Amino acid sequence: MSFTQFLIIGNIQTVFTVIGIILIRIKYEAKQSFIRLLGFYLIASLSGTIMSLLSRPLRFNPNYVSVVLSFIEIPLIIVVLTDAMRKRRKTLDYLVIVSYCTFVLCNAFFIQGGGINSYTFVLKSIIIIPYALNYFYWLLRELPTTDLHRLPMFWVNTALIIFFSGNLFLFVFTDYLVRVLNDDLMIYWTLHNILAAIEAFMIVVALWLDLRNTKLASL
Repeated sequence: MSFTQFLIIGNIQTVFTVIGIILIRIKYEAKQSFIRLLGFYLIASLSGTIMSLLSRPLRFNPNYVSVVLSFIEIPLIIVVLTDAMRKRRKTLDYLVIVSYCTFVLCNAFFIQGGGINSYTFVLKSIIIIPYALNYFYWLLRELPTTDLHRLPMFWVNTALIIFFSGNLFLFVFTDYLVRVLNDDLMIYWTLHNILAAIEAFMIVVALWLDLRNTKLASL
């Protein structure tokens, strides 16, 4: 796997992310709150990509970019999923967010430091997967439509499960590869970028469906 191929895959993800942000902006006021919040998720992802690219010329540690993004992603995803289920957030949700953010800080400063914070990625996946599965359970129980493939949140939730399930598998072995095998992780990060590109593409599909539904509702 060459560095050029690595960049191409990363750029595909970026293109899908930009398309998603544009779709969010169209008829923004008519969109549901959790769909709007997806815009912040995409903007955070795009900002992380840009900052990672700037890390080399500006000479700062790109791993700290992922630490900052970690603070943003978990609260956003939890709010999106709970709002999509039309549920009030419970004390447990806030406890999960606070505990997670505390661990992210401890891991960044005292455990894995400025290296790849794989423990944070693993914990993030362990938190998101049950939330996403719970949404699917709610979806099958409530069945808001018989055509689930036309429901925007079906695509968003599927994207989250694919991305974070894949990440869980990848980052469980990251620390071993870095510390023991001294692997450069090029193939590893390429697989991560492929998962991210799939996630971004599926979110674009969700936003396109949402825009189509919004236009139909306004007729």
